[in-house]
Amino acid sequence: MIKIGLHIGLLIGGLVIATGSLAQTYAPIAVSGFNQDAIAESGIDATTVTSTSLDLSSNIMYSTIFAAINGLGGGLPTNGTIVSGTKTWQLQPYTGNNVLYLSSGGSQPNTMVWGNLTLATPASFSVVNLLLFSTEGNSTINIVLNFTDGTTYNYGNPTIFDWFGGTGFVYSGYGRTARLNAPPYVTDGVSTNNPRFYQVDIPLSCADKKKTLQSITISFLSGTTAPSRLVALALAGVGYTPPVVTPAITQATCANANGSIGLTVTGGTGPYTYAWNTTPVQTTATATNLAAGAYSCTITEADNCTVNYSGTVTSPPVAMLTATANPAAVCAGDPVNLSVSASGGTVAAYTWNPGNVTGSSVSVTPAATATYTVSGTDNNGCAVSATVPVTVNTAPSSTFTVTPANTCLGITQTVTYTGNATGTATYNWFGFAGATVQSGSGQGPHTILFNSAASYNLQLQVTENGCVSTVTTNPVVISPPVTASFTVNEASVCSGSTITATYTGSGPGGATATWNWGGGTVQSGSGFGPYTVKYDKTGIISLSVNDGACMSNAPSVLITVLPKPVADFDPGSPAGCVPFSVTYNNKSQNSDSWRWDFGDGAGYSYSGFNSSYTYNNTGFYTVMLIATSQGKCSDTLVRTNLINVKTYPTAAFSTNPAENVPLELHEANFSFSNSSTGAVTYKWDFGDGGNSTITNASHQYQYPGNYTVTLHAYNDIGCEDTAVRQFMMVLPDKVLIIPNVFSPNGDGTNDTWEIAGLRNVANCSVEIFNRYGQQVYNSHGYSNPWDGSWKGKQVPVGTFYYVIKTVSRNYSGWVAVIR
Repeated sequence: MIKIGLHIGLLIGGLVIATGSLAQTYAPIAVSGFNQDAIAESGIDATTVTSTSLDLSSNIMYSTIFAAINGLGGGLPTNGTIVSGTKTWQLQPYTGNNVLYLSSGGSQPNTMVWGNLTLATPASFSVVNLLLFSTEGNSTINIVLNFTDGTTYNYGNPTIFDWFGGTGFVYSGYGRTARLNAPPYVTDGVSTNNPRFYQVDIPLSCADKKKTLQSITISFLSGTTAPSRLVALALAGVGYTPPVVTPAITQATCANANGSIGLTVTGGTGPYTYAWNTTPVQTTATATNLAAGAYSCTITEADNCTVNYSGTVTSPPVAMLTATANPAAVCAGDPVNLSVSASGGTVAAYTWNPGNVTGSSVSVTPAATATYTVSGTDNNGCAVSATVPVTVNTAPSSTFTVTPANTCLGITQTVTYTGNATGTATYNWFGFAGATVQSGSGQGPHTILFNSAASYNLQLQVTENGCVSTVTTNPVVISPPVTASFTVNEASVCSGSTITATYTGSGPGGATATWNWGGGTVQSGSGFGPYTVKYDKTGIISLSVNDGACMSNAPSVLITVLPKPVADFDPGSPAGCVPFSVTYNNKSQNSDSWRWDFGDGAGYSYSGFNSSYTYNNTGFYTVMLIATSQGKCSDTLVRTNLINVKTYPTAAFSTNPAENVPLELHEANFSFSNSSTGAVTYKWDFGDGGNSTITNASHQYQYPGNYTVTLHAYNDIGCEDTAVRQFMMVLPDKVLIIPNVFSPNGDGTNDTWEIAGLRNVANCSVEIFNRYGQQVYNSHGYSNPWDGSWKGKQVPVGTFYYVIKTVSRNYSGWVAVIR
């Protein structure tokens, strides 16, 4: 069974490359140059119908006729046509040389190193395809295409698979058999889809496919084994006809972009794409909307080869109009002649706008500057037009201003043109007589100065572009000057005082006065005054007098305001006892002299800024201070009943028990009876650090000693007197009073074992024992009474035994701890 492969492939550098199915149809190409006959076509003696075997096993190929005669399977088609997909190859007749048989160095029997397959009819191709295989392993070959112009194309060095087992084959399963001279013959490979034909597809470049192919040179380079051989069978290809471009050109009309070029392409490899040199680029076979000019198009074939086309779009000439206006500029209301002429064609009728006037020469009277358009149709049916501007000059205006229009004699005035004429116009000024022109000419501006006070009329007429304006008249009034001045009755005043300002200048009855009081407040006055003005701070008075044309400024006057003094003081301490000395602290401001009255009838005292004064009598005193600045401005401060002077109190008291009466410590509880006079508050000092503020006091001394008691008595303003009694004699107790119970429970009452008689006994010792004879407390002196603890913890409730030793005697006994 014969199997036809539909894949295309070849091994290059040991790799199989599958190129897929081709859309183009390959036709057989007749060639010559085959050097051996390796296909048995008929009969029973293969040696007589072939010239060589193809491998070391003496295998040959055979036709289906040979197969039928000798009982073989497979066989090549009787007509020698091999088809695979879109490719068709035609094998050489089986009766003659039908293979190109090559080996390395031509070392194998009946082989050559290289050979040429020459085309029977040289032609152009876009692609050619070789049908071939290798025996005794793979073969690497070189393929060169030779063209009639002497150029060549070296395709490269493909590797061709062995005819058994290779991949990418295009035809297979036709069988092989040994080259014998008689049967029996044995078929080899049909059942395994062998042997196999392979292809080499050779596409030509855009340049080469336009050439004529003459022959193909195949050279054997190497094999996978020493006896490897190459067998070339047939050539197929796709013919190539260069594209022919046929244009159809439509000319542009009336200088418009309405031309076109349509291209028809035959030959080459379609479909085609187009790229015109238009903006934007047009990509169809027909380029449209073309103005007159040269155009080009790049046409690209399906295989990306290109051909260029160039063509020209023409356009018939269009008539050109020339319009003129005479004159080109007129004054408003004057006529203008318009005319038109044509060149490059003929125009039968003309229409002018604005106005819709017909004719080649017309007269118009424009009201304003305008552009006239003349239009018509030429002999080619094209609409043509031209324009001509006509300038209409309006009469210039003659308006102007005089600044100021009414002024004072001696002040210059500025005359400024405000109309619409340019600087090149002619300006006729009238009425400058009586004035001196200080600067300016033509349009101006002009600076003028009149020499006397009077009323005048200034006039102007302007001529520009032959147009004359009306006359503009502006009246001016020159007034005599005025003189402003004033006086004040006082230029230096105290803050809050007033001055009087009196006008002393001259001026016409219609003049007005404008005062600036520099911060002062007008109390009375209007117009030219006189004015009464109050000042709280320094200011400058200015005056301007204006009669509508003339203005005069009076010399300014400075009003100096002296700051008003502020009297202020404090007495330090305002209350004391006889004799009572007071130092007054003067806190006055804006003052340079002071006068005091201390309120005891002694009169004023000029004692300076701060002052001291001693009061020798009791009572309340009113104090006054007068603060003065520059002997002109003053302020008075009176503080009524400021000073309070009283007598000292008398301190006195008695004691019970009396002084210097020895008492034991447990008896040392004293009462003190206060007999002071003139006092309201008291302070007791008991001599042991204790004190009290009650009127009659008592005190229990805690330690033996001799104590001094002091009583401080104060009256209602803090004056003090003291009384002293000494000594309160406190002796140590002759017999200790020792408590036999205490409760160290932290309630603040009886928490320690207090023995008052030991507090001040330095040379004593105290020991306390529990019922087991363990010492739980000991001390030398008894400044820190026992708090019921042992080794940092509270002892349990119970009875404890003590031993107390003093210089005079020893004590022992028990004490109970409860909680």
